[in-house]
Amino acid sequence: MGAPRGRRFVEAVRRHVTDVETINDRYGVRPAETVPDVRWIADATADGRILVGADRFILRNPLERHAIRRAGARYIVFGTNDMRMVRMIELFEANLPLIRAPAGRPGPWAYRGAQHSLDRLVLNCHDI
Repeated sequence: MGAPRGRRFVEAVRRHVTDVETINDRYGVRPAETVPDVRWIADATADGRILVGADRFILRNPLERHAIRRAGARYIVFGTNDMRMVRMIELFEANLPLIRAPAGRPGPWAYRGAQHSLDRLVLNCHDI
């Protein structure tokens, strides 16, 4: 997700959630560009974070799915990298009450924000 798009999404999330940390907050802007997904997944999960992203394809990568499972991560994905930002923000805001329900459950789990629901995604790691 490009920086301006990412900032718009983060600003929208921060209007509703007080404790938000981005990958740029955690590692710095330049270093964040090279941090492998498996590292930020493990680091953020170790700090008790719920991971929110726009990269549904992360779940197609066997190593990243395994990282989510191994870390016990809690991951919510909204759209894809090519979804209009306005739509992604609408999905987040519409699903916020639903996000709060699984937030207290231990991971690993992954959900996709849909029109009027959160759909649980399968973290199949048999291909590793």
